[in-house]
Amino acid sequence: MSTIEAIPSPGRKYRKEDLADLDPVLLGALLRERVHHNIEVPLYPVLLRDPLKPIPNFGLQAQLVYDEWVRRGLSQDSPDLEWVKRYIDIAAHIRKGEKPDIPELEDSMPEPFSEGEMKVVRKLIWERCSIRNWTDRPVPDELIEQILEAGRAAPVGCNLDAVRFVVLRTPEEKSMIWSDIPTDNAVIIVLCFDKRISETVGQDKMVPQNLGYDASAAGDHMLLMAHALGLGGVWLSKTVKSEHTEDTGKKFKELYGLPDHIEVALHIAVGWPASGIIKSKRLALSDMMITRA
Repeated sequence: MSTIEAIPSPGRKYRKEDLADLDPVLLGALLRERVHHNIEVPLYPVLLRDPLKPIPNFGLQAQLVYDEWVRRGLSQDSPDLEWVKRYIDIAAHIRKGEKPDIPELEDSMPEPFSEGEMKVVRKLIWERCSIRNWTDRPVPDELIEQILEAGRAAPVGCNLDAVRFVVLRTPEEKSMIWSDIPTDNAVIIVLCFDKRISETVGQDKMVPQNLGYDASAAGDHMLLMAHALGLGGVWLSKTVKSEHTEDTGKKFKELYGLPDHIEVALHIAVGWPASGIIKSKRLALSDMMITRA
C-alpha cells in the first residue's frame, strides 16, 4: 500500500459506535475534517496517475461519518454539506478505480488579474487603515451582514468552521467587552471559536493554535470588507489575562452568557468614520526579510 493510499486522518480515530451520541455540531465538524484529510488532501496526486487503479480504502473514514449523518436524517442542503457530498461521490469512484468527472478542476485554476482588477486589490490592501472615531450614523444591518459574510469566507484550518460571531450594538451590550477607545457610535463584532470542535478531531493537542489563527483570518477579511463598504474599522484584541489586565474574554463570556466551550479570540469595531487619518507606513521590505548568513 502506497503512502497516498494509506494516508490517515490525523487525530482521534472513530468507529461507527463512537458516532451515535455525538452532538450534530461536532459531527458536522468531524465530517468536514475527515473529508478534508481522508479525501481532499490525497485526491489530487491520485488523479495524476495513469492508469488509475482501485484504492479500496480511499475515503472510508469520511464515508463512515457521512453515513451517520445520513442515518440521523440531518440536513444536507447547507453549502458545507454540498461540498461534503461532492467529495464523497468522488471517493466512491476512486475506490472502484474509475476516473471521476470533475469539471471544477478547470474552473478553479487561478488566473492573473487584469490591471484594472489589480488596481482595486492594491487599493484595498494598501489603503485600509484603523479608524477609531465614528459618527453617530447607524450602520445598516445589511452592511454588517456583508462584513460577517467576509469573515465566513476566510480560510480555516481543515474546514473545521469553528469560528463564531457575536454582534454588539446597544451600549449595554458593548459595555460587556473591553475597549481602550470609545465605541459609542460603533458596532462591535466579537470573534469566538467553539473549542469542542478541535477536541473532537484531536487538534486541541496537535495544533491548539489553529482556531485562534482561523479567527484572526476572519477578522482581517471583515476589516477589509468594512473598508470596501466605506466604513472604518479597528482591531481590538486584549482578551486574555496578563500581568496588568484581567481576563476580559472570560468576563465577557460571563456577562453575555456564553457557554464554557465558546472562547473569545478578538473583537473588531466598525462604523462610519468621523475623520480621516495619517496612515501609518510599513518597514521597508528589505528590512523585513530574514536570510541565512
